Amino acid sequence: MKNKIFPLFITGCLGLSTQQLFANCTTPNDSIALGPVSSFNVPSLNSTENQISGGLSCTGALTLLTTQYIQYTALELPSALLHTNGKNSAKITILDYDKNVVNSSVTRDLSRFVAISLFSGPNSSIPFYIKVNENTNLIPGTYNGHFKVRWYWSIPYLGLLGVALYHRSPNLQATPLTGVVTDWGTGQDATLNIKLTVEKDCNINAQNINFGTAPLTSKFDPVTGTINVTCSAGTPYKVNLSDGQNYNQTRRMKNVNSTNFISYEVYKNTSTQRWGNSNIDNWSSDTASQNAGIYDGSITQGYAYTAKIIDNSSNASVEGSYADNLILEVVF
Repeated sequence: MKNKIFPLFITGCLGLSTQQLFANCTTPNDSIALGPVSSFNVPSLNSTENQISGGLSCTGALTLLTTQYIQYTALELPSALLHTNGKNSAKITILDYDKNVVNSSVTRDLSRFVAISLFSGPNSSIPFYIKVNENTNLIPGTYNGHFKVRWYWSIPYLGLLGVALYHRSPNLQATPLTGVVTDWGTGQDATLNIKLTVEKDCNINAQNINFGTAPLTSKFDPVTGTINVTCSAGTPYKVNLSDGQNYNQTRRMKNVNSTNFISYEVYKNTSTQRWGNSNIDNWSSDTASQNAGIYDGSITQGYAYTAKIIDNSSNASVEGSYADNLILEVVF
């Protein structure tokens, strides 16, 4: 018996990878939008949670457990954002990665030995933070500004045979072995456009109208009250009062256990001028009972009203509870 032998060759190679994983660092211009936010909630922007792109963005195989050499200089720094009306402004503060206040023409060094990359902001950037230092009196609308910053950097990344290489800003010089910067060079600029949108809003304080209890419709006394409205600064408005759920020539309350109704109306101040929702009988803030025409965002307008039961032959004499629902609408 002859054995037939078939040669099987197994090959392999053990060595170092020659792959080079490039890093890419750029300073793209960017735009940041804050809001839209109600004029009453502007103080919520006075925090360090408003993270924005810092303009320096690095992606790729950045090496950790190394030193990243980074500096920035604020070239054009807005202290406020300008309203599109060219008059009003919103004061802001810009903080850097270390939560230091950014100052114009001041160079700050962010270099450090890193275990976690500094590029944690939007678009893999080093983040800045914006605080809006305003209260609820801010005029609604759009506010704009721009922040120009110059970056200098020497960022290590994984290179040939696992050796760290550096991505560097223009004309930066460093020692060959340690990578320590000896000349920061000319740097590279980025412009960050900042936009804040503030929306109109109103706060309403209204109480239910309660006529109480009486044996006859003719015995109900008028009820007076005041509805308070506070709107954004610079915001005139009108207040509409709906006709209710049972309107038929007048507002009506319905017996909760039957189909009987009691007619009533709501009048402006102590007059006989009906308060409604048409252009004829709605209520302008320019003629409010209290603080008419004052629009500073903090002063409250008061709307005093008188509600009366209309006593006529169509009123029901059926005893029981009667109710209606009105909708108060502020239109600006």
